[in-house]
Amino acid sequence: MRSFVVCAAVVMMALGSAAVSPAQQAAGDMVAVVNGRPVFMWEVRLLAPQVQAEMARQGMRPEREAIIQATTQRLVDMRLLGQEAQRLELQAAPGRVDQTMAEIVQQAGGREALDTTLAGMGVTYDQLRASVAESDLVQVFITTQVDPKVTVSAEDVDAFYADNPAMFAQPEQVHARHILMKATPEDAQEVRDAARARAAAARERALAGEDFAALAVELSEGPSAPQGGDLGFFAREQMVGPFADAAFALEAGAISEVVETRFGYHVIKVEAKRPPSTMSLEEAREPLERMLHDQQAGEKLAAILETLAGAATVTGAAAPEPGAAAAAPDEPGAGGDGR
Repeated sequence: MRSFVVCAAVVMMALGSAAVSPAQQAAGDMVAVVNGRPVFMWEVRLLAPQVQAEMARQGMRPEREAIIQATTQRLVDMRLLGQEAQRLELQAAPGRVDQTMAEIVQQAGGREALDTTLAGMGVTYDQLRASVAESDLVQVFITTQVDPKVTVSAEDVDAFYADNPAMFAQPEQVHARHILMKATPEDAQEVRDAARARAAAARERALAGEDFAALAVELSEGPSAPQGGDLGFFAREQMVGPFADAAFALEAGAISEVVETRFGYHVIKVEAKRPPSTMSLEEAREPLERMLHDQQAGEKLAAILETLAGAATVTGAAAPEPGAAAAAPDEPGAGGDGR
């Protein structure tokens, strides 16, 4: 279920971010009006990092305009729910609002520093507090008007588990370390040859008995070097093909030949292996209950929002078209460490 909570960390990220272009950052610019109450661009900036992070967790790489559209729609929804909460005479929890504001002040380096940052956006402390209070009020609405209507039985959990066996299958995994000597396909051949030679020399030192993790700290040019080249456990599809093929072919404790990928030349040491397994129903029960609860709550909230929007006067908001939030899922194994 989408989150309407604006926490202190999100606020501080937003105050220092450039989620929208300078031409769109004017705090006074109204991006929508909901039953006479405006939604401002500074509020979009405040919430955009949270919306962008949610998209990223879903494997999306959203363009700026898609983030703005999705965030604007989220704020329109927040206005509608906040207005409905007020109609029901619900109230935000002053203690929680005060606590969030205190955390924001602390993270900003004090009230004066926060006021200076806000002034640069054309926003006042009271406006920011009102936004945090609205977020809390919406959460009160969800807690009191939506959550109590959600029921997830043990039978629901059992049925979902039985109907979705692939969801609980754990693939074979490998725990490995590696030493990377960087080189790209575009590099000159002499650069690539030098990187391969460095990798081969590192492999010889490892085979001679030197500690692999210490060698990775000393020699590796990959981002995992400070951790001794440790990549933790990973499934085959999380790594680029040549790296995965080499790692999964090794036994625990073995060291690979030099492996070439688009990132350069790797020497891999397998620390441990896990065979394929299946999460038991009891292991899955608690996270499944949360997931099914959130699904039901999201459906009920969407129905409420549809009713509220149908009776509301909303101008200036354009909900993103399906799929506009973006593009393609992240490519498995697209990181700079063989992933």
